[in-house]
Amino acid sequence: MSVTIRSGCVLDRHWARWSLVGALVSVLVCVLGCADGCASAIQSSTSGVSERGSGQGDSGDENGNDGTSDESDELTRGSVGGDGDDESSDEVVDDGGEHDGVFAHQYRPVDHPLASVTDAEIERLLEEDPESLGSMSFGATNGGSLRNGVQMPEGDRWHVMDRARAWGTREMVDGLVRCIDVVNASYPGSPVLQIGHLSLPRGGALSPHVSHQAGRDVDLGFFYTGTSRWYERAHAGNLDRARTWALVRALIVETDVEMILIDVGLQKLLREHALGVGEDAGWVDDVFRGVVGQRPPLIRHAPGHATHMHVRFFSPIARETARRVQAVLVKQGKAEVPMVIVMHRARSGDTLGRLANMYGTTVEAIQKANGLRSSKIRAKQTYRIPKPGVARVVVVPPVSIPPRRLPP
Repeated sequence: MSVTIRSGCVLDRHWARWSLVGALVSVLVCVLGCADGCASAIQSSTSGVSERGSGQGDSGDENGNDGTSDESDELTRGSVGGDGDDESSDEVVDDGGEHDGVFAHQYRPVDHPLASVTDAEIERLLEEDPESLGSMSFGATNGGSLRNGVQMPEGDRWHVMDRARAWGTREMVDGLVRCIDVVNASYPGSPVLQIGHLSLPRGGALSPHVSHQAGRDVDLGFFYTGTSRWYERAHAGNLDRARTWALVRALIVETDVEMILIDVGLQKLLREHALGVGEDAGWVDDVFRGVVGQRPPLIRHAPGHATHMHVRFFSPIARETARRVQAVLVKQGKAEVPMVIVMHRARSGDTLGRLANMYGTTVEAIQKANGLRSSKIRAKQTYRIPKPGVARVVVVPPVSIPPRRLPP
């Protein structure tokens, strides 16, 4: 289970790249604290940390752990500030990817099935029939856990690459199936969609990713014009624009999606296709570019995402259930003492012992937080550091999310 603590606002590397109008917009995004640009949550997770997976694909890292990973994601190549070797700061804050009240006036409350259930009844169900509470997504995607997760089923229209690491919230799994069905309804006989990692059955650290910890992240392949394999690089010559756009569109319209990471070159192809088939230009601009000062884009660039797209869902019901249950666990003393999680980009000469001394923690704690089976670490790779300290547990308000961005 997780206990959530709030941290300050920092500028994420991908938000620094989002705006093409210069540093002014980047600073504005940081100040507003947008969902991907602000590391809004740091927390501890008591489960899933020792359950590790192996990478998929052939290059990159899902969230900043290059060298041992197979994918690239929110934090890329172990750096939060850019692609270079700037080591002016060892400690960086993980991406989190959690909205923290930015543009809160636009948010809508969650219509939750447990809204009328008392805390006392939730406490009873937690003891007697926890499965009846449904999926629970605790904490941030880069430091959370999952309870009562749902395994992505196998189907004739998609293929799960690694079923042991294909668990998510009920909302995410149902949403994925619904979106794939939409594509096949529009384009009968579509190729099988390849699905990569979701989360472990109980969430927590999943090698090689930094995120994928709370049952709300999934890696999806693209549709291609010819035969293809998982993790094949897409480009203008092989991307099936129609089917891939149909999938992206369904994710935006049919689900509560938080963000979709796609290489900027592929975004250009998809955007051109969307406009070519008559999509509303204003809506297309909104989902690809956002509206400065109002909302961020839903489709964002991150290096390494020409081989797959990374999709993150809000999963509001699972998060609200977790919020209610977490309060009970804290009351019962069943949650771990909160730990501040920081991210450290290793330099040449760093060792686990040195990092433990630097942050006042233990080698074993760092190994557990990163799913490390040995004491070896690599330069320019980003590691999660559980930093002991007294932290104030924040009373988290009920979950609310932005309205879906529907075309006119």
